[in-house]
Amino acid sequence: MKFEGEIPVSADSKTLWDYIINLEKLATCFPGIKSFEKEQDGYKVVGVAGIGFIKGEYKANVKLSQIDPQNKSLNLIAKGSGLNSNVDINALVQVLDNPVRLKYTADVKIGGVLASIGARLLDSAVNKIINDLFECVKSRVSGK
Repeated sequence: MKFEGEIPVSADSKTLWDYIINLEKLATCFPGIKSFEKEQDGYKVVGVAGIGFIKGEYKANVKLSQIDPQNKSLNLIAKGSGLNSNVDINALVQVLDNPVRLKYTADVKIGGVLASIGARLLDSAVNKIINDLFECVKSRVSGK
């Protein structure tokens, strides 16, 4: 499944960029975050999430790659499991100017129980999770 969007941010692009390249700060915006710890070139994240009637704990390994400071873009890669399912996310995240906004394009692959609940329900739930993540980033860098 592909997801994309843009979120306007009331902060300068450097402040926004500095926030999203700091995985330790970014991880605090992950849905239902319970803990995260440094592990090699990324972080191990544990949280609680729910889609529809399926709720429970998830564990994921998250890292940033292809960090391009000149173009203010990076790839966020997350591989996780939980809720009798697995999820792979590969997202291109960009900070754009004039006006400042956060743009994302995410490729999300889901297997297991979550994949069986239906694309319609899954699409809206994943969209909400992604939106919540970036709205959290927006509020942290904007101070709102």
